[in-house]
Amino acid sequence: MPFKHHAFSAVLCIVFTLCLLGTAAKTVSAYENNAQALGSLQSYTGLIYMPNARVKPDWSVRLKIGHNDPYTYYGGALGVFDRFEFHGQFTQINTVTAFPGYGYGDYKDRAAGMRIVLIKENEFIPQVATGFYDAIGTGLFPFRYVAASKMIGNVDLTFGLGQGTLAGDYPADENSGDNIGQSFLLTTPFRKTKPFMGAEWHCTPDLSFTAEYSTINWRNMYGYRDNSNKKLKDDDTLFDVNLGVKYKITDYLHATAALIGGNTYAAGINFEVPLEPEGMLAWDKPESYTPTERLKWKAAESDNAELSSLVSEEIKKMGFSNVSSACSTDSVWIEFINSIHLSDARAIGRISAVLDKILPPRILTLYINLKRQDTVISSLRFGRNELRAFLNSKMDDQGLMAFSDFTLYKTKHWHSFETKQEASDLHAAEESRFSFNIEPKIRTFLNNRAGFFKHKGLLRAQADYRLWKGATVLGELEYTVFNQYDDLIYDPLEKEHSVRTDLVEYETGQKIRLSQLAYNQFLDLPLDIEGRFSAGYFETQYAGVGVECFRYFNNGLWGIGFDSQMVKKRDPDSTFKLHEQYDDWYNTAFLNIYAQIIPSLGLEAGVKIGRFLAGDPGVRLDLRRTFKYFTIGAWYTKTDTDLFASEKNRDADQKGVYITFPLSIFFQKDTPKRLRYSFSSFTRDQGATVRQPGALYPLDPFSTPAHIKKTINDMRQN
Repeated sequence: MPFKHHAFSAVLCIVFTLCLLGTAAKTVSAYENNAQALGSLQSYTGLIYMPNARVKPDWSVRLKIGHNDPYTYYGGALGVFDRFEFHGQFTQINTVTAFPGYGYGDYKDRAAGMRIVLIKENEFIPQVATGFYDAIGTGLFPFRYVAASKMIGNVDLTFGLGQGTLAGDYPADENSGDNIGQSFLLTTPFRKTKPFMGAEWHCTPDLSFTAEYSTINWRNMYGYRDNSNKKLKDDDTLFDVNLGVKYKITDYLHATAALIGGNTYAAGINFEVPLEPEGMLAWDKPESYTPTERLKWKAAESDNAELSSLVSEEIKKMGFSNVSSACSTDSVWIEFINSIHLSDARAIGRISAVLDKILPPRILTLYINLKRQDTVISSLRFGRNELRAFLNSKMDDQGLMAFSDFTLYKTKHWHSFETKQEASDLHAAEESRFSFNIEPKIRTFLNNRAGFFKHKGLLRAQADYRLWKGATVLGELEYTVFNQYDDLIYDPLEKEHSVRTDLVEYETGQKIRLSQLAYNQFLDLPLDIEGRFSAGYFETQYAGVGVECFRYFNNGLWGIGFDSQMVKKRDPDSTFKLHEQYDDWYNTAFLNIYAQIIPSLGLEAGVKIGRFLAGDPGVRLDLRRTFKYFTIGAWYTKTDTDLFASEKNRDADQKGVYITFPLSIFFQKDTPKRLRYSFSSFTRDQGATVRQPGALYPLDPFSTPAHIKKTINDMRQN
């Protein structure tokens, strides 16, 4: 009988191979117990198609392209806490045409999954993990599994039990609708189950050979079944064993080649990168600051008002912005915005070192204050001698903390400082009121029937003019370089409550568009509450007014606030006119709550509760991890959708993922700028909000006293 009908023969083949590899492994001891989380042909860590119990190291990412005709995989994976792996991908299927007649091309399916390690491997027991894949959306390739992996010498052995496509099923036969994958995930665990197994022999740190016994029934997979352009003929013989080789070309670039079922060649390429702010290019060391003798003499001879002016100007010359300072007989007070370093602690350390070099000996106490906009949100008090000892590594961080005081806002420390003898007024450094910036931007619309990827490329010019304390006029002009949004087939879902699904009207047409022109006023309200008032053209679609207030508590570990907007729609064909068809005002109102759930792990959460843009009341939950200056998060929005007429809006929810990463990964120097990219599952009118200039929420933890304490050793990196 053909080999494919003898699973037992396949098992014997695998076992024999493992014995040979295990024997070879005993002769090489340098790589014993060196388990590696290598990529499969798809986005998740695994053998070739079968998953294993390994997960990517904490805070590392895999970007993946794989091909096994008729499938091409584009995806990625993220490791978290050495315990979880999250993965997602698009699968392009060249035997299925989507939206015939529209030029869309091959069908593309999206899928996501996760894996959790239940038991960590040790000398005696294997690592055990469970996971699922394709649990949302179309559910064309869903599976769930439990797997165990154990290193023996240089061989990583895996045994698992799989359901869904890993058991040869096609779960779409069992369910219908938009959530087939979710329906499968929630089915009874006592369903058809098949065992799978395999091994990876790490013959060197860079080269691995892989063999697996596969339980996938290819004839029952979407892309093969019920298709006139079949890739498999009825008399084709398929083996249940897949063989492959994996090679690390560099630390960041890995390649895979495989033989699938004895008759199909497959290949993949991975980009593996740890999430580190310094990236692949080492940062240049900043130049050491050395004041001239004339400057030190001038500082020694200055009175308090003159000294505060000198300090402000020197700190401004270093590149910091919104700098102001004041001096008393024995203390200095300085406020600034960190505009040159990714780490606020590093900025504090650099300013501290400069102050220690130029201040006269009579100054014994330093008050260093970090600002967001025009509001101090972290106030730090140091003894000068203790600070000098810490910067020179003669005192550890615990010693420095014992002689220092970190607080939110400035009230407590300012009251202490201004009672000092002959304390001067705050002196602001002379700075330009005008700033200007140009940056490229790409918007992407996925999975429209007119095409899978549709892009709009822009050059965005941003300018702001500072009127007075806390007051700024902001302008933003977008110049379209190329625009595939003109091709989109996407009509508004609502006639009366379309707040976002009419976006195509605003993204086509004009070559130059004024996307923002607004007045923004930040306010220091009583009880250390931050406030904001904004009015003008907020974004391409909306103009109006917005208000917001927010306050941190417990050194920035949590906070609470409120925001509200009242806006009208702009005319998509005119720069300044409002839309004649929509006379109604759209009102939003939210209670915002922020918390660092587990600060040591960087876990944060945010909740918006209130009325969304279309008038639908509900809640948005935002869960994210901020670690090493990267933020990776996901949100979920659920609202009351009874007011909508479209079935696509009614009972809908919004979910998505995003990443915010430091631009320093692309440069040879430290920079505080970050870039955010988000990906939402669908475009709906439900759960929509209005962009606001200088929003106080959502937040990041970087400038809070809690985060500065956690990163206090960064102060020495100067």
